[in-house]
Amino acid sequence: VILYLMLLLFHRTRQDQRIYIVVIHYQSEHAGDEILRAFGRMKYYIKSTTMRSEQTEMAVEVFCRPNDMAFMEKIREISGVQDVTLVQYNGEYHG
Repeated sequence: VILYLMLLLFHRTRQDQRIYIVVIHYQSEHAGDEILRAFGRMKYYIKSTTMRSEQTEMAVEVFCRPNDMAFMEKIREISGVQDVTLVQYNGEYHG
């Protein structure tokens, strides 16, 4: 019974939050700092940062609920941000 309850709890927790990869293209260091502040108290990890002349691409792994995407709008409104792409990540990559 205890094992069943633990499995049910883990299953429900996994459904509540999903993992996304956010790819952001921006210019200026100031925009990079503002982007990280826009995530607020969300759990996130910077996966990569690529700098090409004046443009920077940042890939961030974000743990959030599917209906909690307000951070995307905050990031898009930051001066220097060119585009924001959100991709659901399930841990598998074939390519």
